[in-house]
Amino acid sequence: MSEMAAAIGFSKDWPASVEDGNEMDVAGLFTWARAYFSAAELLHFSENNNHHAPFYCGPVMQNVGLATELTFKTMLRGCRKSMHEIRKYSHNTYKLYCDSRGCFDEVKFINLHMANTSHLSLSEEVRRRYELLGEEGADTRWRVYFDHLRLLDSVYDRPYRSRYVTPGEMILPETEIVLIGTKILLNAMGERLERECP
Repeated sequence: MSEMAAAIGFSKDWPASVEDGNEMDVAGLFTWARAYFSAAELLHFSENNNHHAPFYCGPVMQNVGLATELTFKTMLRGCRKSMHEIRKYSHNTYKLYCDSRGCFDEVKFINLHMANTSHLSLSEEVRRRYELLGEEGADTRWRVYFDHLRLLDSVYDRPYRSRYVTPGEMILPETEIVLIGTKILLNAMGERLERECP
């Protein structure tokens, strides 16, 4: 088993099928997921990225959402889900994550994700929000991947606030936390696909 796939306990049966003649087979979805991930990473680490500007709320958030959505759709397609079934998820990254957990060991994934996000620091604003809620362990709680998917969905999924700007307060995910988790999953799938199609 390859390194990243082993690190997250990736299913030995994935992918069930690499190509089946459908334009949205596993290999095709993976290609698009990786392309949007590259765009999201470039935008996130761009010198134009200011976390309080439309650049972050719009292009960065949209590309992080697309990369994450396509990553999970690739994973589910490799577990024999039909494109008809996959389309029912729409853009809900949290639901996609929940249903993809059967493809990997979630505890191993969370531990690896936490180790790879330990360099990120919590802003004082976010720390105060945790304190107001009476929650302890904010430095760890804040880095939970799926919590950031829920936040991502609040702007990326319906009502699509990162596309169709509406007034009002938004709580945004830290896109670097999402990117790190998504990259772990993409790398595990990439290793497996390289083995299947050298």
